[in-house]
Amino acid sequence: MTSGFVLTSLRSSTYPRGYASSRRSLRPCRTAILNSLRDAHASESGFTLVEVLVALALLATIGAIVFGSLVTTTRVVDAGREHAGKEQMVRRIFRLMADELLVSRSVQQFPWVGVNSMQDGQPADTVAFLALSDGLGRSTGAESETNRVIYTRERDRLLRVTRKNVYGLTDESVEQIELANQVKSFNVRYYDALSRVWTDEWNSPPPKLPKAVLFEITFQPPDADPWTVREWVTIGAS
Repeated sequence: MTSGFVLTSLRSSTYPRGYASSRRSLRPCRTAILNSLRDAHASESGFTLVEVLVALALLATIGAIVFGSLVTTTRVVDAGREHAGKEQMVRRIFRLMADELLVSRSVQQFPWVGVNSMQDGQPADTVAFLALSDGLGRSTGAESETNRVIYTRERDRLLRVTRKNVYGLTDESVEQIELANQVKSFNVRYYDALSRVWTDEWNSPPPKLPKAVLFEITFQPPDADPWTVREWVTIGAS
């Protein structure tokens, strides 16, 4: 045998038939694996455009939710403060009325009067009486400091008009105070203890006073629904 034949035999026995073709067929797989590893390494070192867009969309959505919640909370807080301010104003008005009605008087020269009237199709009643008051609803107990007090509605204002010291020797100036604005209606009713009925007016001769007075005030804020508050005061006279 020649040496060439021996080498050929050894190569044939060491590498089975078909080895070369199998090696060639594995090359594409190896290339694909290397490309995949290379792509994975590249993805770990940065973000794709799709990932960036998704992240921006999520951030925008979260920001919109947070901003909307903040706006809603602010509106609720503002509405609560506005409502509390209105309640405080109404309580102050009714307290003033109640304090002065409790010390009210009716005499022949200045009778206790309740007039039923209308303005712009809405109640605009007027109540007039004598009160031992210093103008702030506090009783003084001094006959010389008796004031003529009038509550009435003028357009969209609730007014308190007083003439101080009606028994004085000099004519005091008339004082007018605006108790509230945006007033749509001011309705007053009176309870007659003798007849046991509520009436829209009071014109009984002195010294008779109504047993109780019912106040009804309707407010009309701009761009909002009207709202009504009611309060009744027991005077105690029969």
